[in-house]
Amino acid sequence: MYYQKEIVINNPKGLHTRAAAIVSFKATKINKKYGVNLFIQKKVNEKESKIPITSMLALTTLGIRKGDKVLIGYDGSEDCKKALEEMEECLTGKIDVEMSDIEAIDRVLDKNTLTSERLIESISNGVIVVNEDNRVILFNRAAEKITNIKRNQIIGKKVNEVIEESRLHEVLETGKESVQDKQKLGNTTIITNRTPIIVDNSIIGAVAVFQDISEIERLSNKLESVMEIKERFGNILNYANDGICMVDEKGIITYVNPEFEKIWNLNKIDIQGKHVEEVLPNSAIVKVIKSGRKQLGVISKKEEGVKVISNVSPIFINNAFKGVVSISKEETHLQKMMKKLSEAEERIKYFKEELDRKQNIHEAFEVIIGKSGTLEDVLYIASKAAKTSSTVLIYGESGTGKELLARAIASASSRKDKPFIRLNCAAIPENLLESELFGHVKGAFTGAIKDKIGKFQLADGGTIFLDEIGDISKEMQVKLLRVLQEREFEKVGGNHTIKVDVRVIAATNKNLEKMIKEGEFREDLYYRLNVIPITLPPLRKRKGDIPLLVEHFIEKICKKEKMSIKKVSSEVLEYLENYYWPGNIRELENIIERAIALSDEDILYEDCLPSYIKGVRKSENKELINLVNGDLVTLEEYEKNIIKLALEKYKSFNKVGKVLGITHRTVALKARKYGII
Repeated sequence: MYYQKEIVINNPKGLHTRAAAIVSFKATKINKKYGVNLFIQKKVNEKESKIPITSMLALTTLGIRKGDKVLIGYDGSEDCKKALEEMEECLTGKIDVEMSDIEAIDRVLDKNTLTSERLIESISNGVIVVNEDNRVILFNRAAEKITNIKRNQIIGKKVNEVIEESRLHEVLETGKESVQDKQKLGNTTIITNRTPIIVDNSIIGAVAVFQDISEIERLSNKLESVMEIKERFGNILNYANDGICMVDEKGIITYVNPEFEKIWNLNKIDIQGKHVEEVLPNSAIVKVIKSGRKQLGVISKKEEGVKVISNVSPIFINNAFKGVVSISKEETHLQKMMKKLSEAEERIKYFKEELDRKQNIHEAFEVIIGKSGTLEDVLYIASKAAKTSSTVLIYGESGTGKELLARAIASASSRKDKPFIRLNCAAIPENLLESELFGHVKGAFTGAIKDKIGKFQLADGGTIFLDEIGDISKEMQVKLLRVLQEREFEKVGGNHTIKVDVRVIAATNKNLEKMIKEGEFREDLYYRLNVIPITLPPLRKRKGDIPLLVEHFIEKICKKEKMSIKKVSSEVLEYLENYYWPGNIRELENIIERAIALSDEDILYEDCLPSYIKGVRKSENKELINLVNGDLVTLEEYEKNIIKLALEKYKSFNKVGKVLGITHRTVALKARKYGII
């Protein structure tokens, strides 16, 4: 049966370190005298744990002060109530010790002090304690390892003189603790708990407990000396992420922290005071008690199969075995840590690849303005292509900068010092295209009054850019295929074969695969051209680049016109970003040039923009544009309306072409296509 009694602590300083040592010593004598086990419970609520009064460390963790109510009790018969009375007499009066017992009390203090020191040295957390002058008085082995600073380099010095990142001085100044503070210590990321050391309402020091990149709630309170540290040591251990268990030399469990209870699904009320072999019969703690040798990285399995990794060390005082301390952690904690490390490595790998992509883009591509992801992907592929002599096929709408990209590829290639020859296949009449490409001999046809060198021959050793490749006839496709395959040709009217070394870059705004299905483009030529395909995104797909392009065009045009550099209003930028840009970058440049020409101020305002741009509003469907009366129309209908309105206003294919940023021939073709003329 369990007997207990409520008493009030009257000792002036409560159960401080020395008082706790005296009480535990006297409790041990009473236990032996009456054959009982005395327990103490701080009366705060019914859930408070009972702890053996013989455990000095457990007593100090209760933080019992003068005037606190406690329950003392024992398991046994009513005949042993005398034990309870003697314990009450000890606790309710002034706690003191007889001279004959002083040596025994000192041994209790020494034992617990060395236990504390051994535990502090064995934990994986770094611990730094400073006094009221911010000078280091304690620096454990883990702190040496994490900071790469030797103890003799820092003890006695102000902590900030050696560790600039330390914030212990803030704790000394404010008296406030800080928990879970993540910071950089050199190249190491640590999580730190800092706590002031308060004795008799005075700040006498501060303690920092830190761990290298781990999930922690660790060691929160320390005191200036080991004696003072003991009073709050239990609280520090309660915050540890590791499960901690301490047993004495007989194997009796004297302390377990909450994490230990959680790991092993135990309650300290049920196990403190029991022999460890009763609680964990096959544990490493039992083996270390028997062997006296430490065991590191011991793996145990719980009933549910979860692995627990433990470091178990014996405690020796003056070469005498005095107990064991065990520090355990579930493997799942380590797995979570490894998972986080793996995720961090994956992020680092991703950012490194992105950085490499940016760094590997040749400087020749700096002429292409923009920072959007789609554009940078294009430039990365183009930069790779420039290192080879493979044929490149550039896809993109009119005005997206296909020729600029082709020139950049040529400039970044090994042929950069050789000719770059451009030919717009759509701009040359069909009957003259062969002569333009391959040249002709005198008299080959009417008007051939002398020999002519073709573009391929002019480009020998360099690069030829064939724009609008989708507009050439099937007859010309056959002849072009031969040049790509054999690297040779004959001039029109000639019979002498000319061999050339030319890198071909072609471009089109047409769907060549669709043209192949419709029989308008040769499949074998397509595969010869499409070795490295590159698709330039239209401006509407990279609207984040519009502010950069606007700034570039303003600077370019103002310098050309010898004008002061103008700025652009936010309203104008909004209009430009909401516009569909069928003419792409070329159209944007023309709009900016028009705005600069019409503006008399240093800032471009919306009245400088054409009405058709100001008429555009945001739409949820970016493929549709709200033109008139709230009706949504397709891109082709929009293009038809733009060309129709422009022709009505400017009356000329040339003028409309200049305004829209396309050729007069394209204007004419589209006008016929849509039945406008």
